[in-house]
Amino acid sequence: NVYYLQKTGAELSCTLEEMKTFFGILAYMGVLKFPRVRMYWSNGTRIPAIADSMSVNRFFRIRSALHITDQNEPRDPSSVDKFWKVRPLLDRIRKRCLELHVLEQNSIDEQMAPFSGRVPAKQVIKSKPNPVGVKIFLRCSSDGLAHDFEIYQGKGTGVDREYSYLGLGGCVVMRLVETLPHHLNLKLFFDNYFTSVLLLRELKMLGILATGTIRSNRLLGCQLKGEKEMKNCERGATDMKVTMDGDVVLIRWKDNNLVTVASTQVGLGVMKLVKRWSAAKKESIQVECPQAIVEYNRHMGGVDKLDFVMSLYPILTKTKKWPVRLISHMLSFALANSWLEYVRDAAAEGLPRKSTKDMLEFQTDVALSLVHCNKTVGKKRGRPSSESNRNAARLQHNAEPLPTNSVRLDGKEHWPQHVATHFSRRCRRAGCTSKSRVRCRKCCVFLCLSATNDCFFEFH
Repeated sequence: NVYYLQKTGAELSCTLEEMKTFFGILAYMGVLKFPRVRMYWSNGTRIPAIADSMSVNRFFRIRSALHITDQNEPRDPSSVDKFWKVRPLLDRIRKRCLELHVLEQNSIDEQMAPFSGRVPAKQVIKSKPNPVGVKIFLRCSSDGLAHDFEIYQGKGTGVDREYSYLGLGGCVVMRLVETLPHHLNLKLFFDNYFTSVLLLRELKMLGILATGTIRSNRLLGCQLKGEKEMKNCERGATDMKVTMDGDVVLIRWKDNNLVTVASTQVGLGVMKLVKRWSAAKKESIQVECPQAIVEYNRHMGGVDKLDFVMSLYPILTKTKKWPVRLISHMLSFALANSWLEYVRDAAAEGLPRKSTKDMLEFQTDVALSLVHCNKTVGKKRGRPSSESNRNAARLQHNAEPLPTNSVRLDGKEHWPQHVATHFSRRCRRAGCTSKSRVRCRKCCVFLCLSATNDCFFEFH
């Protein structure tokens, strides 16, 4: 409201309920994925849940004025935060992530918020599905649930002078484990961008066992078999060394390529047989693999799982303003993390997988709840005509889907509507087999409303 008034001189008068509707529309658009935003309001492709809740002009007006902070407020001159425009939102989401239960296995990796326009600290990582954008360092449990994150702002990101000798990757890890419980022998996994022998020692002092792939120039002089020598060995060949202090194990294993791993958690252990494809034999073969690499492959993919869930129904906002794009990305992040938390809780309660909502159903329910919950139902003046009753009955010939619990139980604007006398539908309250000609205007379902059956009250 403040930004719009300063920019145009007119009042936007946007309320909290209207902002909920706006974000609900964004989440629903992520499910439907129309190529153009205006198609949700166009005659041929109109979506009532969106078009009836907000006009297209109002939607674009709110989006153009979307800001998290007041840009005219004085800032601390010593502040170097490049993402201060969205910092309150980032802090709120991070606070909720820190409240989630941490599993024994955790991983740290990078995520990209795609954006090709002008943005502070823009990065290009060709190996990522979205190679251009804002880089985010994440700490996730092995099931993909995010617990902490840090946005990359340059070489000084997360750098503490105490750990500056670890490099940027090591400093980021030490920053993200500040909020991880210490001295519980939790397991942490990360790739060669972060791993060093010195980092693994620092983590072990905190009671955190770590495993990660490591680059050849970070072995601190440990004499593993050379790469040329290992390439002449058979597939599955392994070499292992332990540091002079006996605290870090270094393993080099030959797969299609050489893999070097450092660990304070496990070494060769019991060699496992893993299935690999042999191009020479044109068939799958069994290859011996060190336990450290098996554990790494099993638990390293937490951030990748979160990325996959976010990629299913992403909230993509076509805009040149990086704050709006980052807000949309964090909304997708919050939805995906919420669904992963829901799946974890459902499994803990013993809910069958068939009864657990998938990401599509979950995001749809959240979106429609934001759009409809606590909203008023418009009333037309005058007596309804018989023609309107016939039209209402005709539209309700097919059973409407049940509303979400947040809409059904919000206790606001659930008005009964009597339809044509010759038209009746089965009551939608569970356990009732009667038919009714009374319909809830907000939930759009038929419910009994009589002296003997008050399903309308029971349903709401």
